[in-house]
Amino acid sequence: MIRFGLLPAFGVFLLFLSCNDTQDRSGRELAIVREIKSDPSGPFYVDFRHYPANRSALPVGVFDSGTGGLAVLEAILCYDGHDNVTHAAGADGIPDFAAERFQYLADDANMPYGRYDAEGKADFLRELVVKDVAFLVGNRYYLSPWDTQPHRDKEPVKAIVIACNTATAFGLETVRKAMDSWGAGVEIMGIIEAGAAEALHKMQGEKDGVIGILATEGTCASGGYPRTIQKLLPQYPSAAGGVAVIQQAGIGLAGAIDGDKNYIDPLATAVRKRTEYRGPDIGDNRYPIDPSLLTLYHFDTTGNHLLTQKDGRGEWREIQLNSVRNYIRYMVTEMAVRMEKEYPGRVLREVILGCTHYPYYAKEIKDHFLRLRQQDAGYARVISLEIELIDPAASLAGRLYDYLQEKSLWGTSGNEESRFFISVANPLLPANRLDSLGRFVYDYKYGRNPGTSLQYVKIVAFSQQWIPAPVRERLRENVPCTWKLIRWQ
Repeated sequence: MIRFGLLPAFGVFLLFLSCNDTQDRSGRELAIVREIKSDPSGPFYVDFRHYPANRSALPVGVFDSGTGGLAVLEAILCYDGHDNVTHAAGADGIPDFAAERFQYLADDANMPYGRYDAEGKADFLRELVVKDVAFLVGNRYYLSPWDTQPHRDKEPVKAIVIACNTATAFGLETVRKAMDSWGAGVEIMGIIEAGAAEALHKMQGEKDGVIGILATEGTCASGGYPRTIQKLLPQYPSAAGGVAVIQQAGIGLAGAIDGDKNYIDPLATAVRKRTEYRGPDIGDNRYPIDPSLLTLYHFDTTGNHLLTQKDGRGEWREIQLNSVRNYIRYMVTEMAVRMEKEYPGRVLREVILGCTHYPYYAKEIKDHFLRLRQQDAGYARVISLEIELIDPAASLAGRLYDYLQEKSLWGTSGNEESRFFISVANPLLPANRLDSLGRFVYDYKYGRNPGTSLQYVKIVAFSQQWIPAPVRERLRENVPCTWKLIRWQ
């Protein structure tokens, strides 16, 4: 269970995650940083000597560990906080980024990022983030993962948005220092600071409030949100009398949303082997399902959404989640249970959706919080009836606007010229261990080490071949502006 420590220096109940200091580790230059700049024969090389000096016409880069970051891109595309002619504050009915092109990268082959730190692979995660940035500032991509030679007509970008919370928490400082060493001068901004600032803004004047953070286990373990809230707190003095923070990892939720078979298998009809299923379970030492809380979890038991097994005495032996809805209900219930135990005199008022996948299911998340209030008087005392979910994406869009305005980097084309790319496991690399669907097997995915210079993935254009139908349907429904821009290959 995640524990927090009191920070009396602020004279408030700001509870801060005790974790490894990622700043020191982030400060180390990974081998991939040197390789990208210095090895023309390598698969990741970028020729920074000829990076465009006039960058206004270049696209803006956005990346995430999967398709979840498209929710951030959607928020950017829909953002209307200023007059497009005068740039004065105030909506004018025209999206502020209407004249911008975007490049989006979904590192789907390596997702979910939130698991790497738990598997002791934080440095490998940082290497992945560096490679994501290198792709956006480079010119290479593939038409097919079976191609041996890349195409080189992709434009570099003028700014980069890290839509992924885990990538921001573990890799932001690393890639900023990498960018300095490369000398390209491309601005890189992450999503965590935007979410923390929005939550503190809404908490001003509250005396007994709690900021909740729902995120991947990697983001929670990094301490990125609590640390940033601590850093920003002096800017919100009226919130300083009553801010507390509680985190809850959504174990497997991002993977389930993206259809990762380690967390969800639509064809499963019975309990799966522990080597095949990586979500919460009765026997999980860190993230157990508590049979005594089954009424509170209120799991959906229809079809194969919950896989269970009892022993000969009728006792629960296995309980495995097999639907996005059940992952959500587990995560929300666990946060509520801890709230009642740890902060019985305080109220959960704001919850940051600290993973780009979670806003897709904001209604389901909020509905379960409110259901718990109705079900138990104890939860009614610690969960606000007006509980508000915060999507940091809108705040991040505002930061991007301010940067383009400050640097006079406004484009003159249009959103329809945007491009979308996705990583696919490299079928030509003998070292790769893939399953029947061509994806990395779990132990191999999280067993890799940094510094090998292997091209584990090929980056190709969005295709129905690489993005399952249920995910495409979710995108069509939840990110309509972005959906219209995707040219499926």
